[in-house]
Amino acid sequence: MSKKRKVVRIAISILAAIAIWLYVDLVRQPSVPMKVKDIPVEFSGESTTLADKGLMLLSGYDTTIDLTLKGPRRQLWQIDKDDIRIVVDTSSITEVGSQSLTYQVIYPDGVSKNSITVDWASAYRVTVTVGELYSTEVPLVCEVTGTPKKDFYAEDPILDTNKILLHGQRDDLINISYAKVTVDVTGSDKSYENALAFKLYDYNNIEVDNAAIRPTVKLVQVRVPIKTTKEVPLEMIVRESAGSTRDQVSFSIDPKSVTLAGEKDVLDAIQSIALDTVYLQDISETQTMYYEILAPEKTEIVGDNHSATVTFTVTGVTEKTVTVSHFQVERVPDGFTGICTTESIQVTIRGLAAEIEAVTEDNIIAVIDFSSLTAEGEYTLPVNIVVNGYKNISAKGTYQVNVKLESGTSTTY
Repeated sequence: MSKKRKVVRIAISILAAIAIWLYVDLVRQPSVPMKVKDIPVEFSGESTTLADKGLMLLSGYDTTIDLTLKGPRRQLWQIDKDDIRIVVDTSSITEVGSQSLTYQVIYPDGVSKNSITVDWASAYRVTVTVGELYSTEVPLVCEVTGTPKKDFYAEDPILDTNKILLHGQRDDLINISYAKVTVDVTGSDKSYENALAFKLYDYNNIEVDNAAIRPTVKLVQVRVPIKTTKEVPLEMIVRESAGSTRDQVSFSIDPKSVTLAGEKDVLDAIQSIALDTVYLQDISETQTMYYEILAPEKTEIVGDNHSATVTFTVTGVTEKTVTVSHFQVERVPDGFTGICTTESIQVTIRGLAAEIEAVTEDNIIAVIDFSSLTAEGEYTLPVNIVVNGYKNISAKGTYQVNVKLESGTSTTY
């Protein structure tokens, strides 16, 4: 029994200790330390305000500072050490020489700045050396190394700028010839695109690593297109009609295909190149047409084949013109009378030679649709030519007639 009481007392003691700790930590919120090492110093206005004065930092720009912060544990827990910044305002600098500057500690958003203090710092001021600013522009080049995947090739690189503006001392800048980025495309089958750091080189093509030279940008956007080729067939989009089908009209295309160059994902989506859309009823006899071959977007044609010849051959088809005087009026609005005032029209029909010879004007009707009309008056409407009894004959072209819409009982004439 006494052993059980001892266990209970221990448990109560532990709970009491936790409660006291929570009270002290949450209610009283005692300050605790947190060390942060190697915080890089930032210089606000260095490339704007200071540069406008013709001045620059020669030393001290790479300073780092260690801090010991003090504050409530809950506040310190919210801080990511990488988000603590130390910022020096350069706007007070007006002359060359050594300058001792104060700094400001900036905490992440959401952290109460009033509850955190700097208990210790490895330096309370930042010492910099200020000199006269000189500027120069050097060309930026891109070196592409390696060989892409088999059947692929690299095109010339594309840079978002072709010059780099450098700030520094005259004696340092005078030796800089150019800036260079390097891209390795070994085994690539896709275009390369990235923001890259560049290096500086002197007139002997030797790399220059001089921290006193300050470029206005650190990264440049580089794109190296990696392309391949694909043979793509040429085609005609054909629209058939009665008497004008592929059985009566055939065609050949020369050349049958072209080779396209482009990025793989673009070429994969291209199955053919359509030269034109042709309605076979418009092809009345054997004829040849010429077309410019247009490369699809983001591709180009390889070689000299930039035009194509399409030869159409018509067999067993003929045409003739007939007089149509049979008109059929349809879909007249309720309460109106529809009248065709045109007595006859000349219609060209096309089809198999045997059927064209046999068809008569009695087989042909012009159908007029009045459904688009809503008020009395005289109008011109299109007609649909119907050839009864001959499935391989159709009208060539479009036709219109004059009509009149009158109020009264819905009738047709």
